[in-house]
Amino acid sequence: MVADLEVWALTGDDALRSALNDPRFRRNWRSWRALNEGEVPENHPVSAMVHLDNMLTSDGAEHRRLRGLISRAFTPRRIESLRPTVEETARGLIEGLAERAGGGPVDVKEELAYPLSIAVFAALFGFGPAHHDRMRAMVATAFAGGSPEEVAQMRADVDAFLDELVAAKRADPGDDMTSALVAANEDGERLSDVELRDTLWLMVSAGFETTASALANGVQVLLSHPEQLALLHKGEAEWSAAVEEVLRHSTSVATLPFLFAGEDIEIGGVTVEKGEPLLLGYLAANLDEERYGDSAGRFDLTEDRPRHLGLGHGPHTCLGSALARMELETALRGFFTRFPEAAVEGGEPAELPSVFINSPMALPVRLGEPAS
Repeated sequence: MVADLEVWALTGDDALRSALNDPRFRRNWRSWRALNEGEVPENHPVSAMVHLDNMLTSDGAEHRRLRGLISRAFTPRRIESLRPTVEETARGLIEGLAERAGGGPVDVKEELAYPLSIAVFAALFGFGPAHHDRMRAMVATAFAGGSPEEVAQMRADVDAFLDELVAAKRADPGDDMTSALVAANEDGERLSDVELRDTLWLMVSAGFETTASALANGVQVLLSHPEQLALLHKGEAEWSAAVEEVLRHSTSVATLPFLFAGEDIEIGGVTVEKGEPLLLGYLAANLDEERYGDSAGRFDLTEDRPRHLGLGHGPHTCLGSALARMELETALRGFFTRFPEAAVEGGEPAELPSVFINSPMALPVRLGEPAS
């Protein structure tokens, strides 16, 4: 039996942006009073998500040190070098779907979104196809939760997998992110073994699941708004604009844990006491009418929207944002260009049972006649 957690939630755009930039709020799990005092067990599924030492769970100078080390490996050149992989993988998957277009519906999430996202991240981090299913299963457990025993086993599997990966790259480094992180240093200081492992886990878990789910969301929301899709087909809206509206309106990151109050802080009309956790409600903030007006809940490519929070904000803005945008634009344009008659099969798809990820469990689509 998993114990419930009672936490504050930041759901308004202004409050969330303010908190993300406020040094009085901490990312480090050591600031969580209830965890420190044993009220929340260390093997709680959410504890396992934050009980890490990486740049997402660090603050101040420590965060700057870790982000600086990682930024040296996560360069624009390295991301741009993945473009051929993104384009070739997406093209191959889409052509594979085209061969089956005359049959029944296909699950776009399972047969396009997941294999594209994990192939790109495997190329980025340098692990082979034999490990794809293993990594996907571990990430799914992390975001969906489970019993304390399942979570403990998942963490053990993650540690073992990443230790194997790091050992292999130390012995035989390549032109990949893992090798670059192993070698990364700043003023002679390297990532510790724990920091390296936890950083790799952050990058892989935050990268491939969220991007795959965002792609599924993009296909789903465009198919449910044919008038918006028509603008793209006619060249009256840009695919880059579609990506931004997907990341705002249908972001795959519904929430993330946690910020912790470093002192008693008043925010959003309430006082959050020192050591209390705040859940980060990115999807709710992206639909905040005070930020986006009366049309906040409408998917609309013609609106001139303010900057959204779909890829974070402030010091913890997503380092992989350029890669996520590249994957989404490439896959969405390729899919809808090849399948202009595509339509969702059946009713509203069931949602993934996760507090953190906003996405359908599956997305069955009838492809129609492929365009030549």
